[in-house]
Amino acid sequence: MNIAVNRSGSKWVDFASAGNGTPGGTFLRKFWQPVYQSSQLPRARAVPIHIMGEKFTLYRGESGAASVVGFACAHRNTQLSTGWVKGDAIQCLYHGWTYDGSGACTSRPGENPPGPCADVKIPAYPTREHLGLIYAYFGAGEAPAFPPFPAFEGGVIENSVDLFPCNWFQTYENQIDEVHVAFVHSPGGSHNALGRGIDLPDTVAEETAFGMVRHTSAKKGPVRDTLYVFPNTMRIIIPAMSGMGELGGWRDTYITLVPTDDENHLLFITQHAQITDAQMEEYLEIKARFEKKVAESRPPHLVAQDILDGKYTLADVLEHPKLLVIEDAVAQSGQGRIADRGIEHLGRTDVGIVRMRRVFDRELRAIIGGKPLKDWRYSGEPPARGF
Repeated sequence: MNIAVNRSGSKWVDFASAGNGTPGGTFLRKFWQPVYQSSQLPRARAVPIHIMGEKFTLYRGESGAASVVGFACAHRNTQLSTGWVKGDAIQCLYHGWTYDGSGACTSRPGENPPGPCADVKIPAYPTREHLGLIYAYFGAGEAPAFPPFPAFEGGVIENSVDLFPCNWFQTYENQIDEVHVAFVHSPGGSHNALGRGIDLPDTVAEETAFGMVRHTSAKKGPVRDTLYVFPNTMRIIIPAMSGMGELGGWRDTYITLVPTDDENHLLFITQHAQITDAQMEEYLEIKARFEKKVAESRPPHLVAQDILDGKYTLADVLEHPKLLVIEDAVAQSGQGRIADRGIEHLGRTDVGIVRMRRVFDRELRAIIGGKPLKDWRYSGEPPARGF
């Protein structure tokens, strides 16, 4: 068991590890995890995915149903995603062995007989779709109730996925730390247009039935509530993407952090834009311009690495459409791909981080000791914007 010792002498269980069989990986696997953006997977297409230190095959059948199965064919262990989707099954490129969404082998063309083989099976995982994302369950036993959180009603659902070049828990800690916004994102940065300046909020963080809630307020203003739906989702009210202005209002947003391995993770963002029919044409034009600019720009994680390498500064990339993502990636990856919590000097502004670590420490120690975990349940209550 990897334990870090902080300055005060208290010990934390290793939060970083997400591999199968590790305490952190076991915790994450008890919940549905998003693995891909629905719109990016057309019918009859297969792709490889890398989730929590393991490789899998994701494909969409000709009926439209998405399936997650093992990475390799059971015959000669070649990569299944290089093959073909046939109906709602996937056929291996190498010798044509075919598997359905349950992992069962339905055909072996070169064998006698060439049909199904009950003795051959590859792993398969419950797969569902919700709010524009494909989810899978990788844990033991029966999958928990789906969806993991309620849908939005009306308007438009926006989705994006970005690779972050650091351990996922660093980003989750960053999300509960609102003080960083005043320095990482403004003034002059991605939050400059909000006119917030150096605005240091007071923070209260507490455990809830679903995870944690952070209450923040600045200059005796209204309280802003941000929800942390365990184990790796934040629900928050935030401004629209660059160039959108007030169109669609501030977005009710789910952000879920899914490790690809211990040193990288995917940041899935799902937002609710309150776009009316009368606004739709304008909205789609702005959205298309934004997506074109994103496609023409270097990926945020590569830009962040260039900044960390001293090739650029944040001031050089202020026009990047995903400046906020770059800012966060620089700050969090600047801690190292896996942060060393044993050399930190925590202060008053870290109250949310400390309380989050205590809850995770308790749950991971329960996993290590074979004890029951808390029954985390989210009833769908929304956060409060607060400003």
